[in-house]
Amino acid sequence: MDVNKNSTINEILNAYPEAIRFFKEKQMACGSCFAVKFDTLENGALMHGMEVNALIGQLEQFLKNLPIPIASAQHK
Repeated sequence: MDVNKNSTINEILNAYPEAIRFFKEKQMACGSCFAVKFDTLENGALMHGMEVNALIGQLEQFLKNLPIPIASAQHK
């Protein structure tokens, strides 16, 4: 999944369930907020006083450092 400012937080969490840790570390209660179903990453950043491009960069770095699931590695 390509993460960008128009990605909904729900799409990100569905593609990368581990990203909930990232949002918690940023003090973003995305796991318990009703708005994740429709709010974009840009809206989430604005709501929490963050610059969206910086947030995207940090999220991409977090996702890049996730371990590769064994099933995914076997299919390559």
